[in-house]
Amino acid sequence: MENNKIRNAQPKFQGTDGTNRYLYNQLWKLCAGSLFDLPIIGEEVYYFPQGHIEQAHLVASENDNLCQLKPIFDISSKIRCNVISIKLKVDTNTDEVYAKVSLSPCSPEFEVSIPNGNNEQNINYFTKVLTASDSSTHGGFSLFKKDAIECLPLLDMSQQAPSQWIVAKDLHDHVWKFKHTFRGTPQRHLFTSGWKQFVRKKSLAVGDSVVFLRGENGESRIGIRKAAPQQSNISSSVISKESMHHGLVATALNAINTKCMFDVFYRPKSSKFIVNCKKIIDAVNMKFNTGSRFTMKFEGRDFNEIIYSGTIVKVEDFSIYWKDSEWRNLQVQWDEAATIPRPNKVSLWEIKPLIRENKRQREIVSYAGLAMSKPDYNDQMVQSTKENSTTNASSSFRLFGVDLTASTKARDVLEPLESYQKSKISKIFDDEKLDQIQAVTSLTEIQTKKIRFTTSSTKVHMEGVVRTVDLTDFDGYNHMIVELEKLFNIEGKLHMHSQWKLTFKVHEGDMMLVGDDSWL
Repeated sequence: MENNKIRNAQPKFQGTDGTNRYLYNQLWKLCAGSLFDLPIIGEEVYYFPQGHIEQAHLVASENDNLCQLKPIFDISSKIRCNVISIKLKVDTNTDEVYAKVSLSPCSPEFEVSIPNGNNEQNINYFTKVLTASDSSTHGGFSLFKKDAIECLPLLDMSQQAPSQWIVAKDLHDHVWKFKHTFRGTPQRHLFTSGWKQFVRKKSLAVGDSVVFLRGENGESRIGIRKAAPQQSNISSSVISKESMHHGLVATALNAINTKCMFDVFYRPKSSKFIVNCKKIIDAVNMKFNTGSRFTMKFEGRDFNEIIYSGTIVKVEDFSIYWKDSEWRNLQVQWDEAATIPRPNKVSLWEIKPLIRENKRQREIVSYAGLAMSKPDYNDQMVQSTKENSTTNASSSFRLFGVDLTASTKARDVLEPLESYQKSKISKIFDDEKLDQIQAVTSLTEIQTKKIRFTTSSTKVHMEGVVRTVDLTDFDGYNHMIVELEKLFNIEGKLHMHSQWKLTFKVHEGDMMLVGDDSWL
């Protein structure tokens, strides 16, 4: 396959089990997901028993108090180890991938043999989330044109009905045959014959994914990723949680005392309890504290990476029985809601500090300010005006839904008086309207002259109380809302939208709810 046609090539990935099964290892890695941090043979890592216990019970520990069990052995919360070997495995029933990792407590006596990566090759691959038609046992699998061209042998389009057979192995080395055709209205690439048997055997459903790759030698591999969490094969009636907890700790402690290896099974969807030592040291040096802002990567329902931001609200031991442990010792508050589950407590190596960009002067064009209002009541809006200031800004931003990239020069805008009309607000308690308090904006400054909205300072009005804020001080909407809640002594009420709403008006006169458009 020509180099200029190679797609998604990953030449630096090595077969981590020491074999020459490079394509198998590549497929395993793709099925595990991009966020799974597989260790490397020979590297020094920290092993966290609490995380191993959490994985063993296959549920989030903060929901089941799994790590609250009192250990019957005295063992450190983290153990420095060498990675001796890694074997990439796949569950015979569920196709879930996992790794068998052999660890040895760090000792100068151990010399680890690191396999070479001479069998590296370029590959083409694609991943597709299954639709209802794809997952039906009565239909076929529809391929995107680009994926078919780059990852499959070329069809002979001179035929009246172009078709060919594709042979691919799964992670169990089972051979699958699919008939690849180009047909339909409109014409498209399809897997037809052989596909429904694959769907039935793998118990595929809408939302699951198929991973297909092809090596330079023409060999093809196919794997799957399940959207729904897989069920454990171990019944809780056979092994109690306490027994499993103590067994894992005892195994690690025995390895320390006898200076021998011990094995752990490491699953992609579990918490990261085998972590590179340097990564831990770097995370500690970040000095995360209460109030620190951070970002964290997650995998979305379509298996794409999503980055969420939040704030650390408390630093404390996750379990009273594991003193000074770094495992999930950061309690966090997320900035926004999500459709995927996220932990309320995280470990410091799972997050990165939220780095704020250098402050720059932003050109605010025809921006009519912020307003806070009670929800669902007419004529209860508090409006605010921008400070009149002239600066010469040049930047490229979107702020509160306004495109700031149209010009790099300050614009003269004659704002109609209607956008600065009087407004009022009412407080509602027990479904009764109390006295209405008017918050009136000053009109004298704008009646006879043009205004240049080129400053980042904004006046915010609420019941006649005025506060001036600098928009460049904020990382985003959530940070701004937190600070406004403090300024007006209404903590929690803007975030929850229970009593107040924060709005702004663009130059067209449209009223928008803060957060409806991206910050930048």
